Amino acid sequence: MKIDGSGNPSVMPAVGRNAPRGTSHSVRTACRYCPGSCGMIATVGEDGRLASLVADREHPLTQGFSCARGLQSAEAMYHPGRILRPLKRTPDGFVEVGLEQALDDIAARLRTILDESGGEAVGVFKGTQTWKNVTAHHTMLAWPRAIGSTRVFTTITIDQSAKQVTMRRMGFWDAGKDRLGDSDVQMIVGGNPFVSVAVANLTYDPVKRLKAALKRGMRLIVVDPRLTETARAADLHLQVRPGEDPTLVAGLLRVVLERGWYDAAFCTEYVGPDRMAALRSAVEPFTLHRVADRTGVDPGLIERAAEMFAREARRGIATAGTGPSMAPRSNLADHLVECLNVVCGRYPRAGDRVTNPGVQNPRRAFRAEVVPADREWERGPFTSTGHGSLFGELMSGVLADEILRTDPGRLRALFVNGGNPAVALPDQTKAVSALKRLDLLVAVEPFMTPTAALCDYVLPPTLQFERADTVSSPHYEPLLEVPFAQYVTGVVRPPVGSEVVDDWYVYWALARRLGVGLTVAGVDLDMERAPSSEDLLAIILRNSHVPLERIRSHPGGHVFDVEPAEVLARRPEAVAQFDVMPPDVAQELGEVAAECTRPVSSGTDDFPFRLTVRRLRGMMNSLGLLQPGVRRRHPYNAAYLNPVDMETLGIENGAGIEIEADNGGRIPAIAEAEPGLRPGCVSMSHCWGGLPEDRLSYVDVGSSTNLLVRTDDVVERINAMPRMTSIPVRVRARAAQTDAV
Repeated sequence: MKIDGSGNPSVMPAVGRNAPRGTSHSVRTACRYCPGSCGMIATVGEDGRLASLVADREHPLTQGFSCARGLQSAEAMYHPGRILRPLKRTPDGFVEVGLEQALDDIAARLRTILDESGGEAVGVFKGTQTWKNVTAHHTMLAWPRAIGSTRVFTTITIDQSAKQVTMRRMGFWDAGKDRLGDSDVQMIVGGNPFVSVAVANLTYDPVKRLKAALKRGMRLIVVDPRLTETARAADLHLQVRPGEDPTLVAGLLRVVLERGWYDAAFCTEYVGPDRMAALRSAVEPFTLHRVADRTGVDPGLIERAAEMFAREARRGIATAGTGPSMAPRSNLADHLVECLNVVCGRYPRAGDRVTNPGVQNPRRAFRAEVVPADREWERGPFTSTGHGSLFGELMSGVLADEILRTDPGRLRALFVNGGNPAVALPDQTKAVSALKRLDLLVAVEPFMTPTAALCDYVLPPTLQFERADTVSSPHYEPLLEVPFAQYVTGVVRPPVGSEVVDDWYVYWALARRLGVGLTVAGVDLDMERAPSSEDLLAIILRNSHVPLERIRSHPGGHVFDVEPAEVLARRPEAVAQFDVMPPDVAQELGEVAAECTRPVSSGTDDFPFRLTVRRLRGMMNSLGLLQPGVRRRHPYNAAYLNPVDMETLGIENGAGIEIEADNGGRIPAIAEAEPGLRPGCVSMSHCWGGLPEDRLSYVDVGSSTNLLVRTDDVVERINAMPRMTSIPVRVRARAAQTDAV
């Protein structure tokens, strides 16, 4: 099927699994690597294999955009390293076993653990890819509930968990934030959507949409130590010192409040005089002169950014990306960025049109009111380290501690789905030691990643073009500016002779063997007869605003003509206000103010550089490392330095270097000059490298920056988020023969 200009179905050649054998045909589909949901045209060859992918120019959402990692994803389907049958670890290494036999063995080992230690001895780690797999996402979360476990860990609490902390500590606006299409200004702090393809309201087709917004007159402010691809398109670039985002944003807030550039009426109703006074008092020490000295940003630029964002614009948001969210004081940085949105009133008001009332989620009311702060982490369950939960998930920063604890409550078994914690978790040496100590480690994983190499069992899943799904996933739907959805079928069958399985089946099959029921999206599954993926999609979307059958009738995706919605007025009983300066935020901001009275280099002379993370085109964390097309562009994660620093260090472009952190960790790298990088920085992509003990060649696998990350110091109190960027390091030339990781 195809969608013509009117949105009506029209005939295309037979597609997907129903296409006749021996014929070449095209299929409309969509990528599920990230929330972008880029539309694609898949060509299936006469041999039934996926031959190529091109961007779908008629796609209603992305209109011909697709990033490199999506377009090259066909390479992963037939990569020689793809695991096609379940693997079981033996004393002599991995051996292939049948799927049902592997599940029998896993269930038997689980039953022993559950009988001895109970459900809390078993946990799950849900990786980035599982978030984009609707059936796997829901079923994997149902699995621990079925066995009485609260041990749910995901990438959400080790990447940008500061956003969740802000929502629960400040409160949030029920009707969402200003959309890009209505914005006069956008401020991006530490994000690069031109490469990462996912920042706040730029989760799909970011380059074209952002350029179109700039062409119509929207202003763009970028805060970043690098002159990033996005910063090059900005009206203002504030090249801040790494780790000083809280200082800079506090200075912006002071200017906005002092000059009266805030929305006084909104603040009176939704913040209140006492909290406004607390915010004013907290940012008072952050004068332009002091902030400029600390951040390295010209005071005139700081003032101009505040004026452009607050005085000259009526709509548009500030948002924090990976940079501040992985840096020291990440929770404070995100909180202050959201304070900019609050004091400027950057939220839809009563009577405003809701551009996306939703398609796959139930219809709901959108109201001009604050959802009150709910400090969820102060309630149980708790980890042994005393950390609570966020949105029902425990903090991944202490996952290793939960495994390494010596009391009867230790985590003994872990299921990893769509993630790679051996390279993603902080302090890689500690994380790998913990994973090795588990009594049972199972990964649902298509490749022999560092995590899979540590497993007792590796169960290979179907890949994205082999399974049915909807995009964007329902939980990502609020990020879309229009009511779009797309049903995608399996484009091709798995390789002949393989024994791969849709991810959800693993958890249903284990629950059945253990004699427990599985409840998905509020529905108790039949535990005698396995559902199909279509059955599960129907269950998950049974209350969707647009019925699944209607979504399925538009295989190329569709912007649905749903009933219009507008933001409703605040209810009389909805008296909650934004808690812009709770005591713990005020205390931390006071600590930053005290730091601003000392020289920036104080106590850091031994480690004068700051290692910062960056995104690479075609990469998403560790995803993309096995794609030949991506690796041709990025054979390893180079360390980028300013040419002035390289000259001072006596390092030539392309020379080998060693980077050492204050935890004693050292990694090799190859230096590359980047004139747009702030001096004093080393910019390097994360989630590379193999297992520490393998001593693999750097030029083959890159280096893991997590070997330089501490979990015993500079860690967020609420969410155990460590310092994963802005790490103090020193750099020296490296002997060519010592290039092992």
